[in-house]
Formats: sequence, structure tokens, C-alpha cells
Amino acid sequence: MLWYVLAPGPSMSAGLAERVRGNNCCVVSNTYTLAPWADVLVANDHAWWRKHPEAHQFSGRKFSANEIKGVERAKPCTFGSRGNSGVLALDVVRNLGAKRVILLGLDMHGTHFFGPYKNGCTNTTEAKRRIHVAQFKQWRRRNPGIEVTNCTEGSALTCFPMARLDEVDCHMAVE
Repeated sequence: MLWYVLAPGPSMSAGLAERVRGNNCCVVSNTYTLAPWADVLVANDHAWWRKHPEAHQFSGRKFSANEIKGVERAKPCTFGSRGNSGVLALDVVRNLGAKRVILLGLDMHGTHFFGPYKNGCTNTTEAKRRIHVAQFKQWRRRNPGIEVTNCTEGSALTCFPMARLDEVDCHMAVE
């Protein structure tokens, strides 16, 4: 089963999200605003859910590794509450049957498609980003049966094979 994970890096846009509409899609944190039609929303941080109360109105399934009212707990998950939301998204789609995953918007350069947070949420530091990259590497080693391709041009996340979105079958029907 193919899943797309749409993350909030600076390369993400409504147009990019629209290109994969109609497929299984998991949005990470603020990306739900670009793809409100997605199947799943993942955000691990308590603070993010508090600062984005409108996200509770998302019509798809909502996941965190933390206990948050109205949000499902992702089980099993690789890093629990210590994991970044992108890695948690991989756990969630794996748990939902993904055998193939296409990553979009995982730039890992420290900003977002909407710029820096201005609502009290914390922007990721360089040191924290290095920890996140290591988590993705560990996730890949622990999940060898899942084919993950990073279609985020210019991404600093290089532990997965890279490709351009137009090189993968982005119009594959939902299985």
C-alpha cells in the first residue's frame, strides 16, 4: 500500500499537496492546512496541539505518541514522546499498512512553508534537527521492509533514496 507523507518544510505548498490528492495521505502538523482532505494528521508535541486548537476539527484521523484528548495514540511507535512528528508519521503509516512511502516537504533546513512559528511554538534548533535526522536513520534500519523515497528536492535528509516526484508514480490509485 502506498502512502504520501506531507511535512511542513519550506518546499511544501498547496499545489504540491494537490498533486497527490486522491492517494493515501498523512499530513504532519501545519500541513493539514494545505491538505485538509488528507486521511491522517500527525503531530507529536503537546504544545503544538494546544497552540493549534483548530487542528482538532481535522476530519481525518489524528495521532500523537502523547496522550492528547481527541487524538489517537500511535502504537507501536519507535521513539514515543521523544520522536519528531515526521518519524511518528512513518510509524503511523506503517501501522496503517504502508509498504511504500513517498516523503514530501521534509527539507530539514529549520523552517517551514509558513516561515518560523510566531504563535509560541518552538522552532527546531540545529542541534535538535541533528537528533531528528538520526531518528530517521534509526527508523530506516528498524523497518527494512518498507520502501521510503524522499521526493523533497534539496532535502538535508539523505538516509532514504531521493527521487523527483515526477519520477515516481504519484497517480497510483489507492490500494
